[in-house]
Amino acid sequence: MPELIFILVGAAREENIGAAARALNTMGISSLYLVNPIANHLGERSRATAHGSLEILEQAKIFSALEEAIKDIDLVIGSTAKKRNVAETYHPAEDIPQIIFDKGNTIGSVAIVFGGEESGLSNEQLAQCHLLSTIPMYRKYPSLNLAQSVMVYATYLSKVSLTWEKKTIHNPVQAELPVVREKAQQILADVDIPAEHLIYSRIMQRLMMLNKDDINLFHSFCKFYLKKYHGRVK
Repeated sequence: MPELIFILVGAAREENIGAAARALNTMGISSLYLVNPIANHLGERSRATAHGSLEILEQAKIFSALEEAIKDIDLVIGSTAKKRNVAETYHPAEDIPQIIFDKGNTIGSVAIVFGGEESGLSNEQLAQCHLLSTIPMYRKYPSLNLAQSVMVYATYLSKVSLTWEKKTIHNPVQAELPVVREKAQQILADVDIPAEHLIYSRIMQRLMMLNKDDINLFHSFCKFYLKKYHGRVK
């Protein structure tokens, strides 16, 4: 099973951090990252709302920038309540477990990223995520707060750990999504498609949706491409 990591960026209220820790613990998830937290994650109110989940608070990793927090994570999913760009694909929270299942043992870690209470993730931060996700709501206002959003995603993602335990154990392989991204970046650079071009982000997002068989097919194509144009096979 890939490691499931929840990342809170700029969390401003102790109660939300503590409640998020409690939600993760309830659903069998133990990894919490905090990026530039405004509130004290070990404060009195954090501890009170964590209620039996102090270990998650105490073991939470602190980072100064999102880029630093996600640099070693294979698949990064940004959560947002607002659609910032009509050209982007926003996956419903309930679809995230299947996206992870389809990757098989080609990934070792998955992160769900949440923005602060006031304005969520910035466009720049969303651009650092490989996929975008949202919680479908009947009304946009009043919207779910940070801790409630964490609870929704934690509930859906608990299916990953519960289902994975029932499957045959496979030997882990080297995480492949970072390799897919690196090869795709090389090909896009060869055909002069810059990173700021709309088609670039669309291609990279769709590549992150590949299942295990599709990833193997992509690697087979790249083997021929890279050998012909770059004299290498990896």
